Amino acid sequence: MFRLAWKNLVNDRMRLGVALAGVAFAVFLMLIQAGIYVGFTRSASAVVDHCRADLWIVTSGSPNIEAAWPFSEDDLAAVKGTPGVASAEKLIHSFGYLRLPDGEGRWAQIFGFDPATGTGGPWEMVRGSVADLKRPGTYIVDESAAGQLQGLGVGDRLENIDRKMEIVGVCRGAKSYTTNPILFASYDTAQRASLLHHERAGFIVATLAPGADAAEVAERLRRFPRFDVRTRREFAAMTRDYWASKTGVGVGIGLTVALGFVVGLVIVGQTMYASTVERLREFATLKALGATNAGVCVLLWTQAAIIAAAGWAAGGAGAMLAKGALADKPIAVHFDAPLLAAMLAATLAMCLGASLLSVVRVLRVDPAAVFK
Repeated sequence: MFRLAWKNLVNDRMRLGVALAGVAFAVFLMLIQAGIYVGFTRSASAVVDHCRADLWIVTSGSPNIEAAWPFSEDDLAAVKGTPGVASAEKLIHSFGYLRLPDGEGRWAQIFGFDPATGTGGPWEMVRGSVADLKRPGTYIVDESAAGQLQGLGVGDRLENIDRKMEIVGVCRGAKSYTTNPILFASYDTAQRASLLHHERAGFIVATLAPGADAAEVAERLRRFPRFDVRTRREFAAMTRDYWASKTGVGVGIGLTVALGFVVGLVIVGQTMYASTVERLREFATLKALGATNAGVCVLLWTQAAIIAAAGWAAGGAGAMLAKGALADKPIAVHFDAPLLAAMLAATLAMCLGASLLSVVRVLRVDPAAVFK
């Protein structure tokens, strides 16, 4: 059956090429958009995901890493004194306004942490060291922000809200999930350079003592007024969900994926139906020779599966090339095995769905038509 299906397809190479191009384009569009969505959500929670702390303490009602009411020093002391907590540190997230060498202004996100421990800071350095942030007014930027910062690198100086700043390191993996580049600095530097001019921590991160139960410690911390306590995984999921569902990004990308699916469905359906109509006498001959309706359906579905597999491979290869081309850009594209498998299933469903018109048409063919 596979051999017969293949011969039917290659008999008209031009039509097969159109079908494969349609499926490949649909797969490319769906996979790139899905990859951007996954990369976007992973970037939004990257700082949380890579933080070595076990628990994130935020003020009640804080939905993500960007929206948190600041704590006081008394709150930090209360966390440190909670049974089961081995250590606790304060982190700050703020916004700066950079003045680039040509005079252009640009917003930036600043994450402040303690360079002595590295908790909450960059997790993969390309140049420089986290220890270099101990000097006031120094920053580490992600390598993907080079274009946004006009190619500035280690040793370059610029201004942040009229304060002199120096880039002392370049990291990897902290791609921006907005149009603003991400900077890492010491807590004190980020505190002084914040455009919001607040001087208190936005987050407290806690590391559990050996043998301590995370759920029990979290419950103790929730007894303090205004505390909302989340595990690292829970807070990362909250941040991803906020950006995916509350900002409309998920809906926009979902519509584009649906559009790619419909495009592939229409192209494959039209191509297969036209081919089927041209070969109605051949299908009638098969039936006259004893082929069952189920056998004929399997033939058409095999053709659809071949188109799906070839189109998925071609579209996936194109998406991989595009991902490589975007590797050093601010936009993050991420593919993993579950996403690729899901896209293969969607492509197969698309092509099998497109074959339904052809299946219905063939089922109505009268075997006696071959004798007319």
